[in-house]
Formats: sequence, C-alpha cells, structure tokens
Amino acid sequence: MSEPQADSTPFEEVHPSADEDHVVVEGGHAGHGFDFMGALVHHNMPFPAWEVLPGHPFIVFDKARYAAIEIGHQKLPAAELAEAEATEEHLAWAEEVLAEPDFRYNEEALDATTLAKGMAVVDSHALMVFPKPLAWMNQQLFFGTIALILLALFMGLVVRRKPDQLKPVNRLQHFFESITIYLRDEVVRPAIPHGDSWLPFFVTLFFMILAVNLFGLIPGTGTMSGNIGVTGAWATIILLLMLAFGMKEQGPKYWINIVPIPFTWALSPVWVLLFIIETLGLIIKPAALAIRLFANMFAGHTVLLVFFSLGYMLINANPDAAATAVGIKGLGWLLGFAFHAMEVLVAFIQAYVFTLLSALFIGMSIHPEH
Repeated sequence: MSEPQADSTPFEEVHPSADEDHVVVEGGHAGHGFDFMGALVHHNMPFPAWEVLPGHPFIVFDKARYAAIEIGHQKLPAAELAEAEATEEHLAWAEEVLAEPDFRYNEEALDATTLAKGMAVVDSHALMVFPKPLAWMNQQLFFGTIALILLALFMGLVVRRKPDQLKPVNRLQHFFESITIYLRDEVVRPAIPHGDSWLPFFVTLFFMILAVNLFGLIPGTGTMSGNIGVTGAWATIILLLMLAFGMKEQGPKYWINIVPIPFTWALSPVWVLLFIIETLGLIIKPAALAIRLFANMFAGHTVLLVFFSLGYMLINANPDAAATAVGIKGLGWLLGFAFHAMEVLVAFIQAYVFTLLSALFIGMSIHPEH
C-alpha cells in the first residue's frame, strides 16, 4: 500500500481530462490519497474483481459492474476511456447494469456508452476476465470456493483413512478425528438423541465454515462467510432441514407440537398467539445464525482494516502530520497483528457456534420434548 500524498483539492473541483492518466478520488480528496471506504468495499464486501494492487485488476469477475465502480470513482485512465470503442455486446450489458441500482457507484453520472467504453478498457487491463454467464462471481465467492476445494483435497488425500487402516496413524488424523469425536459427543448426541447418522453433516458444516473463515484471513483474499447472502443460504438449508425432518418424524402434528400448551377452546386465543410466535421463531432462529456469523466475520475484518489504516487515514486528513502518522501507523499495525491472531480464534468459535446451534434447532424440531 503506497503512502498517501498531500493533496487537499476538493472532489468537486476535479474534472478528468483526456491528458490525465488517472484521477483518483480518495476520502473526499482528489489525487492518490488513502480511501478507507474504497478499501472496505474492495476487501470486506462482494467486489466484482480481484486486484493485486488498487486499480490493477488481476481477475475481473463482472467487468460491467467493476467498470461502473471504477468510472464512478474516476480510477480509469481518462485518455483510454475517451479512445475506447463501445461494442454492441458491451452496450447491451451496460444497459442491464444501469437498470439495477448499486450503492457502490453513482448511476446518474454514467450512461451506457461510457460504461461500455469502460468495459473495453477493463478488458485491456485485466489478466483474466470472466464471461457474462459467470458474472455472478465475486472475490468472496471466488476465494471461498478455493478454500472449499483445498479442504476437500486435504481431507480426501491427507486425512482420510486408507481402506485397510483401523486407527489414526499420524498427528493430522488424530487431530481431525478428535474434533470429529468431540462434535459427536458434545454437539450431535446431546442435541439429537440417536442422531449419529447426522454426524457427517455437522462435521462437514463445521469444517466448511472453518475453512472459509481461516482462508479469508489471508491478506488479499475475501471471506465468504462475511457475505450475508452466503450465510443466509446456509441458514436456509438449516431451516429446510428443521421443517423437513420435523414433519417426517411427527407428521402433521409437527405444527401443533410447536406450541408449548395443548389446544383448548377456552385458551384458543392464547394458543393462536403462541402458534404465530412459534412459527415466527422457526424463521428467526436460522436467521439469527446467518446474521451472527456474517456480523462477526464482517466486523472482525473491518476492525482489522481500521487498525492497518490508522496512519494512512491520519496523513490523508492532515498531510502535515507525517511524523505523527508514522507512529500511529506503527501502533495500528501492532494492534492489527494482535487482533489478526485473535481472529483465528474467532474463526473457530464462529464455526463451532453455527454448528452447535444448527444441531440444537434441528434436534428441537425432530424431538420437541428434548
């Protein structure tokens, strides 16, 4: 990350021209200052590209939205943008993107032709550009997918027992099997009586969340579990399992048994009220799972970014405080490394909490008396 430069020209006074290579709007100033919100969008949110360095995309997943963001922040070379040619394919794609509002760029400052030209510039800058059918990908999903592939290879090639193997033979197998036994004895069996058949699911769930949590701590990557859409999808699976296996075990009485009191005409108003509350609870419980995991991972990475950005934000706000900024930056990096180590522990805790509560919710649906 480059040192911010002293430039306090207001954004409103900056207008890109054809002879300017880059006009970067950072933190409300023009120039090459540090932009905390830009860094937050790039690293902690579903960004449509992976940049090795700011403004230098290595892989672009959705070039239309990436170009819109870069144009909105005036980060594309103005000369190249003026000379680029807008193809029909790019124009059609640009019109689709501009029809869907996105908070990361100002649609009012964009038109389809300009955006299509920006897409042509992005094509020339990026090492790899995903085709339109894969434009739903972002850096969080990309690195999360890599984490899950590595996890599957590691489990299948390193940890898995051989057909003629009766017990663990190395430390890795002992470590992972001890975690499996712990999850069986402390999570699955207490939550779901006679539920050993559920063990593979919950072990997979735990290691899947743990893998994406830990992989997201590698600098320059993205955290899949820091995406509310992903955690919401996982929570939706838990909700569907609650409903499906609750009804499989209890039949239609499942919807009657969710109310803690028996139905009588005298208490029918109370029973109906409790039925509504318990039905809402079926949705709220997995929703809380999604929000808890997302909020903890997103907040943790945001705090890390704040610590590592302290010096840059200070000098960007006051270019004359360079000496103070150096000291603040050193303190911020020291705190950042300490908090990064704590985030490793948080990654384990959040994977365990999500797995534990999922088991409890499914167990209560299958056996409400427990």
